[in-house]
Amino acid sequence: MSATKVRRPHPPAVPGADRMLPATAATRLLAVLALLGACTSAVAFMLDPKGTGATVYALVAAVFVVTIVAAPLARRVRPLRIWLVQTLAGLALLFSLFSQAVPLRIGPLRYSDITYFLGYVFLLIWLVLLNQRIASGGHGRRLLDGAAATIGVTLALWSAVLAPMADGAALPPALVWSVYPTMDVLLVSLCLHLWLRMGRQVPAVSWLLATLVLLLCLDLVNSITGILAPPGEWPQVMGLYQFFFLGLVMATTHPSLIRLTQVRAATSEGGRSGLRGALTLLTTVPVVLAVALPKTGDTDVIVRTVLVSLMLAATFTRLSISLRALARTEADSRLRATQDPLTGLLNRAALRDALTDLTGEPRDEAPSTAVIFLDFDNFKHVNDTWGHDAGDTLLRTVARRLVGRLEGAQVIARYGGDEFVIAAPVEDLADALLLAERLRRCFDEPVAVVTDRVHTVTPSIGVTVTGPLRSRSTDELMTEADAAMYEAKQQGRGRIVAFDAELADRHRLQARVGDRLAEAITADAFDLRLQPVMGGPGYGTVVGWEALARWHDPELGDVPPSVFVPLAEQFGLIGALGESMLRRACEERARLGGALGQSDLAIFVNVSPDQLLQPNFAQVVQATRDAAGLPRDSLWVEITESLIVDEGHAGLATLDSLRAVGVRVCIDDFGTGYASLSTLLRLPVDCVKLDRSLVAPLGVDPATPGRLRAVIDMVHSLDIPHVIAEGVETQAQAQALLDLGCPMAQGWWFGRPSAPEDLLTATSPRAPG
Repeated sequence: MSATKVRRPHPPAVPGADRMLPATAATRLLAVLALLGACTSAVAFMLDPKGTGATVYALVAAVFVVTIVAAPLARRVRPLRIWLVQTLAGLALLFSLFSQAVPLRIGPLRYSDITYFLGYVFLLIWLVLLNQRIASGGHGRRLLDGAAATIGVTLALWSAVLAPMADGAALPPALVWSVYPTMDVLLVSLCLHLWLRMGRQVPAVSWLLATLVLLLCLDLVNSITGILAPPGEWPQVMGLYQFFFLGLVMATTHPSLIRLTQVRAATSEGGRSGLRGALTLLTTVPVVLAVALPKTGDTDVIVRTVLVSLMLAATFTRLSISLRALARTEADSRLRATQDPLTGLLNRAALRDALTDLTGEPRDEAPSTAVIFLDFDNFKHVNDTWGHDAGDTLLRTVARRLVGRLEGAQVIARYGGDEFVIAAPVEDLADALLLAERLRRCFDEPVAVVTDRVHTVTPSIGVTVTGPLRSRSTDELMTEADAAMYEAKQQGRGRIVAFDAELADRHRLQARVGDRLAEAITADAFDLRLQPVMGGPGYGTVVGWEALARWHDPELGDVPPSVFVPLAEQFGLIGALGESMLRRACEERARLGGALGQSDLAIFVNVSPDQLLQPNFAQVVQATRDAAGLPRDSLWVEITESLIVDEGHAGLATLDSLRAVGVRVCIDDFGTGYASLSTLLRLPVDCVKLDRSLVAPLGVDPATPGRLRAVIDMVHSLDIPHVIAEGVETQAQAQALLDLGCPMAQGWWFGRPSAPEDLLTATSPRAPG
C-alpha cells in the first residue's frame, strides 16, 4: 500500500509521524465492519443473552479489546510507561467478558464487578498520567476538580435515585451499583480536561470523550435497573455495552492518538470558565439534594454524610490551593512590575515610586536625599567586541557591586541600558559627592566579561541633592541628575558632576533651545560664517574656509554651537541642519571663488555621525557639490576621529564612497585622547586637523614643540599630505608652527568667523596643492 505525502507548513516532529496516514478505502472498510460487528453482536445478545448470543457478544468484544490493547503499541507510542497502564486497563476489560464462566462472588461484588473496577482504575490512572504529561502546571487542582465533580454526581445519584428505590436490605448492593457511574464521572472529568487542551488537534480524544459519556449513560441506566430487578433480566441494556468497546477501538486506532503524549496545549479561557461553572453546579446541587431529600435508613445517612464530608474537604482543599496560587501569582506580578529581570534591581517604573516615598519621608538623621545617575562609558564596545551575553554579564556584575558597596542606600535601580540610579539619605552635597566617589572607585577593579577576558568600566556620574530647603518633584530630580551625568560625559570618562546653578541655567537654556530648534531649522534661520584656513609662506595665503553655523534667535539671542549642535543630534535634527549648511557652504564657496577669480579654493564642512551613517550620504554630498558648480577636490568634509572609533565599519564605507566621488576627508580635533595612530592607519583620509589642545601650550610648555613635531612627522609618514593646526591665537604660536614645518593653520590670529560678504576683500587666494 502506498500513500501520497502531503506537504504541511509545520509537520509534527514526533516519533511515528510517518504512520499517521490519511484514511483510505481499507481503513474505512474496517470501520464499517467493526460497526456491523458491534450491531450484530449487540442484537444477538439481546435475543439470546444465555446461549449463542452471549458467545458472539463475547468474541466480538474480545476482538475489540485486543485491538484496543495492540493498536497503540503497534504505533510505538511513547513514553511506554503511560501506555502500559492503558494496556492493563484493556486486559482487565478482557477478563470481565468471562463473567458467566467464572461464578466468583465476594459479598455483593461479582467477578465482573471486580474486573470492571480494575479496568476503570487503570483507565483513571492512564488519564491522570496523560493530563500530567501534556499540562505544564495545576495538575493537583485538576484532580481535585475531578474528585469534587465525581463526589457530587455520586451524592446526587444516591440521594435522588438509588437510595429511594432500594429498601434497607438492598442498600449494600445499591452502593455497588452507584460506584459505576461514580467512576464514569471521574473518567469523563479527566478526559474533558484533555479535550479542552487538545481540542481538534487530536480527534482520538473526541472519540474517547464521546465513548466515556456513553459509558456513563449506560452505567446510570444499568445501576437503576440493577436495583429494581435482577441484572440478567435487562439484556437490552447490557448489549449496548458493545458500543463502548467500539468507541474505544475508534479512539485507540485513530492516527492522532500518538500525539496525545507528544504535544502540549493550553486551555482556553472560555473552556476554563465553562468548566468552573459546571463544577459549581455539580458541587452545590448534590449537597442541596442530600440535605432536602428524606433519608431511608442508617446506611443512607452514613453514605450521605461521608459523601458530603468528602465534598467539603475537596472543595476546601481546592479553594486553599487556588488562594495560594493566586497569592503567588500576585507576588510574581508585583515582582515583574517592579524588578529589572536582568539585574534583580528596581526597574524604571518602581524607581519613581521609591523616589517619591524616599523624598517625602521626614528624617532627622539625614535631612537631604542624593540622587546619583550613573552611565558607563563605552559600554557599546563590550557588546560589539564580545557579544550581548558579555554585556549582560557586565551589567549583572555592576548591579552586584552597587548592592555590595551601598548597604545604606535605600534605592538602587537600573534605569535602562547601562544606566543606573542610586538614591540615599545624605547630610549635604559634599556628603553626596563622597558617596559618588565611593561608587566610582568600586569599579577600579576590572570586570570579567567572558572567560579569560576582563574589561575596565568607568562610570560618568551626575549628582543632585534635594532637601527641606530645596524640595523638587521626582521628575525634576531625575532630570537634574541626568543633566549632570550628561555634563560629566561631555567632560571625559569617569567624571563626577554635581547639578549646580550654572548647570541649571545651561539646562534651562537647552530646554528653551530645544523648543525652538526645529522651527529655526525649518525656517532656515541659521547664519553661515566662514573662518579662513591659511597656508603658503608665513601663512599669508587664504587656501580655503571652514563653514560654521551660527544662530541668533529673536527671543534667545545668540545661541552658541556648543548648545544647539548637541541638541540637534539628540532630537534627530542634525541631518536637516547639516544638509542645509552644506548646501549654503557650497553655494557661498562658488560665489566667492567666482568673485575672487579662483576656482580651486577649499571649503571645509563639518559632518555629524548621524549624517555619515545615512545610506545615501555620499550621493547627497556629491549632488549638492555638483549643483553649486564646485570642482571635484574643492569640498572637504570634517569628521572627528571619535566618530570613526565609535561607529566602525559603517562609517569607513561611507568615507570610501565620499573619496570615490572626489570629496576629500579631513580628521578634525585630532589628538583628543583616542587611539590616534591606530585610527589613522585604517582611515581613508586626506587631511588631519591638530586639535587646539596641542597648539595652546606653545610658548608655555617647552616640551610642546617636540610633541607637535612628532605628530606632524607621524602624519606625513602615513602619506597624509595635509596638516592644519587649529586654535592659533598669537603670532608666537604661528611662528612656532612655521618653524615646525606645519603647512597650514587656522585660528583667531588669522581671522574670526565672518559673513561671506565680508570676505570679498581677501587677496592672493591660493588653494592647497
